[in-house]
Amino acid sequence: MKKIIIFLTILACSGCKNFLEKVPTDFTSPESYYNTEKDLETALVGVYDILGHEYVYGKWYQFQISVGTDETYMTGVQPAGSLNTYQHEPSNIYITNLWRYIYSGIERANQLIAHIDKPKMDEGKRKQLLGEVLFLRAYYYFVLVSHFGDVPLKLEPTSSVNNTDIKRTDVRVVYEQIVADMKRAETYLEAQTATKLGSGGRVSLSAVRGILARVYLHMAGYPLLDTDKYKDVITYTQKVINSGEHQLNPSFEQIFINYAQDKYDVKESIWEVEFWGNRTGNAFMETGQIGSMSGPFANDVTIGKSTGAIKTTGLLFKTYEEESGSVGTLKYSPDLRRDWTCVQYTFGTAVSNPDWNKIASVGIYNMDLGKWRREFETLVPKHSTFTPQNFPLLRYSDILLMYAEAENELNGVTDEAKTAINQVRERAYGKLLNGAILKRIAISNGGSGYVVATPPKVKISGGGGSDAEAIAIVTSGKVTEVIITRPGRGFTSVPVISFAGTSGTGATAVATLANPSMVDAGLGATHTASKDAFRTAIQKERMREFAGENLRRQDLIRWGKLQEYLHVTAKDIQDFAPANRKYTSQAGDNVADRDVLLPIPAYETNLNKLLTQNTGW
Repeated sequence: MKKIIIFLTILACSGCKNFLEKVPTDFTSPESYYNTEKDLETALVGVYDILGHEYVYGKWYQFQISVGTDETYMTGVQPAGSLNTYQHEPSNIYITNLWRYIYSGIERANQLIAHIDKPKMDEGKRKQLLGEVLFLRAYYYFVLVSHFGDVPLKLEPTSSVNNTDIKRTDVRVVYEQIVADMKRAETYLEAQTATKLGSGGRVSLSAVRGILARVYLHMAGYPLLDTDKYKDVITYTQKVINSGEHQLNPSFEQIFINYAQDKYDVKESIWEVEFWGNRTGNAFMETGQIGSMSGPFANDVTIGKSTGAIKTTGLLFKTYEEESGSVGTLKYSPDLRRDWTCVQYTFGTAVSNPDWNKIASVGIYNMDLGKWRREFETLVPKHSTFTPQNFPLLRYSDILLMYAEAENELNGVTDEAKTAINQVRERAYGKLLNGAILKRIAISNGGSGYVVATPPKVKISGGGGSDAEAIAIVTSGKVTEVIITRPGRGFTSVPVISFAGTSGTGATAVATLANPSMVDAGLGATHTASKDAFRTAIQKERMREFAGENLRRQDLIRWGKLQEYLHVTAKDIQDFAPANRKYTSQAGDNVADRDVLLPIPAYETNLNKLLTQNTGW
């Protein structure tokens, strides 16, 4: 922690725009602040604000600390010192600033907690504010302890008489404090349901219970290995499940379209970091870079520029089921998450009209992470770098998979555990959608005169469905294949396929439909034959469901699988990736024993002489 006296810094808040309209931006001492209920609310905004900081969920946590696993990597050969390929040292700026800003959030929380009783106000509202700030402080400590291990535990605000040299506190003690704060928060937020809040940006009772379940799940794994905590995982996930407030969104892709369009679905998205605005003169905004570094590559501000810097691994793509005997460059997958997560196109030449050219990108070792797609943003004009897209911290599918994992560890492969994971899989396989979806578009006549760089637009007409999209692949002037990028929903009959563009003529194709209601999405006997088999199935299911959502690295660590799974990924790359993608094995090549923890930042150890360094650093 920096050797400075921090009183109160209040900035624009991620996740708080619905309960504060005006936010002061100056520095104020505690003696002259916290005098009214409005002061407390504004101070709480400052605590939330850290979530959206560029070194937390606004940008770098996803793009440096969480990338570089068996599911994602950063494009381009990464230079010496890169965090996402495990070449970093304690002086790394992303590690330093994660530590710095998370502790800034803790300091803001400590200041608010210390002055929570100062103003005269309704006691119920005071408890609600206290519940939120206790939870946020606990969450910030959870981020720290799960990444750095032993960390200084500071529960009082900094003052001029504080000794800023503080020893690291044992992991177990930090976790115990996290649990204590979250349990207090639970009692204070009993009335703050997700339904009443109406948005996922502010902490609800379900958010507290769901994240507490995640905390217990980590306590059950490495390094504490306190397996009794699986009982608590079951307790708290069941509280969320039995609340009746939550259910899976029928459409996996709609979850992320909602994030792009500032639409709330608290049944699925229990807690999220909110971003809004486009930096066009509105001073009250909080923008991040979600979607501008991931998503399909685009160099058109009308579409929404994206560098496509985060790629999905070939191993992730192959983890999704493929239909046996299917044809085409990419075999059909009944798991609809695959083609939304692993983007099969980039945008071609800027054209600034509704029929943007999409160019097929079907090499499975060079696909962009596709969950956050700027083409779906509705706020215009779109900024070239910053986006209003929200980022999930807790989804209902995680509640179900945490429950299934804990149930298996305690009681083996029970019907309850299978039901929980199969709910997630049924949504993934489209069984919650009404009607049929597109399965395949087969070329009957390739036509002639088509141009590779500007393939014709595939038009899907009739059939009663919606939201279906496909792109054409052109080879030697002919349309040789059509890739379905969105299978749509609600088809009652086969749609008509046609092609439109500025060049070429004569191509024709025929669509085939699939009925998800007829698909068996449940885990097979092989995956439920034993506790070990089911554990592996859950680990793969979490990868398929949450790729790119900042959960994988910490999951691998708590399972004791970080090196094992990254080495498997590196071998897959070396064995099967084309020559120009071999470099993407960097993370698996470099990962070592020490990487289960990040190093304590050198900047901090230089300031705080009582800090010790993690093993291997």
